[in-house]
Amino acid sequence: MPLPDPELHAILRAADDIIAEGGRTQLAKILKGSKEKKLLELGLDRNPSYGFYRDLTLEQIMEKVDNLIHTDFIETELSGRLPMIVFTPRGWAVERERRAEEFLREWDHWLENGITPLSMEYLKERNRGMILLFLYKILRSGDKKYIPYLKQWEKIDFKKVQAEIRRVIGDLNRRDQLKETEWQQLLLERSKSLIVHSQQPILLACQECGGPFIFDEFDLNCYQPEGLRFQEICPRCKYRDEEP
Repeated sequence: MPLPDPELHAILRAADDIIAEGGRTQLAKILKGSKEKKLLELGLDRNPSYGFYRDLTLEQIMEKVDNLIHTDFIETELSGRLPMIVFTPRGWAVERERRAEEFLREWDHWLENGITPLSMEYLKERNRGMILLFLYKILRSGDKKYIPYLKQWEKIDFKKVQAEIRRVIGDLNRRDQLKETEWQQLLLERSKSLIVHSQQPILLACQECGGPFIFDEFDLNCYQPEGLRFQEICPRCKYRDEEP
């Protein structure tokens, strides 16, 4: 049985800092809030999920980690002789969305408190799909308050990202001139360049017919502030249900 979303997100966030570099035990220790010297030296105590399961035993936490393996959010790959944690396409889709939302909330916090970041270098060389999804979330907000930060970010990133940032700034500036239908059409068109397909298709099971189907990453209703929502019904069943 899948874990509740808060637990799923916490484990994936903890895993993000050790992908392909740490195993199940290290992941469990982060979630436990271990004071192990090696873990502290690596700065893993600064992970947002550090200590999330502080009241559970390591054995209980390992069961939670294994749940994510069994439900296809993470898996292990051998690096030499050691099995290391890696994301599955399904797990990375969830984590990518959460990290993009994390960046957006951080900007909101800075703006609310009048903070001007010293540098946007922390966004450079991040996963391209995650960064573009972050830009899409900014665009979808339709809020011009982000433009000063976008201009600061544009100065330091690579050309392809700079071009997308400039387009988002331009779109935000003309938001007030567009009718709602025109704005929604613009969002749909821009999603095609800002939402990057996973390298491998994400297979889901239809809750009506039980058959497999591929997650539609361009379904904009799936991208919610509280997290990514996978479709539950395959296109065939959905269209059948909509028939008069």
